[in-house]
Amino acid sequence: MNPIKFYLILLFFVIQSFAADIKITDIKINSKKNGVFLTISSNQPLSRATVTGWYSENGWFYTTIMNARIDTNMVETIKTPSIVNKINLHNTSESVQISIKVPLIEMHDFFDSDNPNELMLALRFPISSIENVLSEAKSVHESNLDMQTAFNYNQIRNAALLVGASLSIAGIISSDEQETIRWEFITGVGLLIATYLYDRYIQLIK
Repeated sequence: MNPIKFYLILLFFVIQSFAADIKITDIKINSKKNGVFLTISSNQPLSRATVTGWYSENGWFYTTIMNARIDTNMVETIKTPSIVNKINLHNTSESVQISIKVPLIEMHDFFDSDNPNELMLALRFPISSIENVLSEAKSVHESNLDMQTAFNYNQIRNAALLVGASLSIAGIISSDEQETIRWEFITGVGLLIATYLYDRYIQLIK
């Protein structure tokens, strides 16, 4: 065999063996107003030349990283925002495939991080999708506010009932000793009646 050809083949296998040692160590997914942002970390520098991505009509975005491996059990530890419905990790003989199920993607960009062992991916939604996402987020926020308001009202109502009952009992005890109706009893009963009427009629209307 030609010595030059032999060394070229040997060099090719050496390069391949080093490339195959690239291991994806972490994947972080964050939700933004206009899309989804991924940070992919590895134990060696990642080059944009070895990464491709595309959005399929089935609602999945696929990212393929050549000459890399990943522990597929990592999928259980990746924190995903609500906009990401599902994530799959898959190894092939030559690459790693990261698949995430997201709303319609208008465009995507890979760009380098300050850390050479990290690669960033931005998935951008169309304007129409952003409006739907913001609308859903607003609905959830309003629902949370309603729940917080109801919780606060229940706390105030229970406190008023407790104070009213305590004053009423104190007034009854004092009245037995002095044979007069004490202000505590009047105030306590008044507070109980006012709380009942507000809770039964006014709060119900709201």
